[in-house]
Amino acid sequence: MTEEELEQLIKNKLPGIEVHKAFSPMRNFAINKIEAREAAVAIHLRIIGEEVQIILIKRTKYEGAHSQQIAFPGGKKDQTDPDLQFTARRESHEELSIDTEQGICLGALTPVLIPVSSFRVTPFVFVHKAFPSLKKEEREVQEIISCRMSDIDTFSKKTYQDVIAKPGLTIKNVPGVAYKGHFIWGATALILHELNYLLKISESKKRNKP
Repeated sequence: MTEEELEQLIKNKLPGIEVHKAFSPMRNFAINKIEAREAAVAIHLRIIGEEVQIILIKRTKYEGAHSQQIAFPGGKKDQTDPDLQFTARRESHEELSIDTEQGICLGALTPVLIPVSSFRVTPFVFVHKAFPSLKKEEREVQEIISCRMSDIDTFSKKTYQDVIAKPGLTIKNVPGVAYKGHFIWGATALILHELNYLLKISESKKRNKP
């Protein structure tokens, strides 16, 4: 896998909603039929041979729908943000101290609707030769999680758990991936699965190359 190969896959037709369904079969996918606030997240990754390493975060405990969930750095678009890619970069700087100029943007994956908080989240993929020094913003980030895609492979490691979506609401048998005591589900799992799907396409092409 090279940066160029991944960039080409992202810029081709994305699998999108059909792939998302594997990790949220009950989700309402009518993104354009409801009012949703724009937000963006950043997938910071580096490619080491055939392996991809990514950065996730665990959010702190707070009074909100995404308390203590595993996520990508990101948040809502500010009025002063010129575009959503900048939102992803700004939030990465605020939450992990990643400079807004660091990382080459390879493109965006399919937007994901988060009904519980009424956000339409666009994931941007940023590739790094080496990860910069990371420093968590204590109010928003409880833990920084660096892992390989093979450790959280959404095809081979898919499992189901009951999760508390918000106070008073428990969802049964939610699809996700367990990793070192964490459970990756919801929008984060959808985004990971689309990225992983693209990586698997690249692997398949290489295996079948004459």
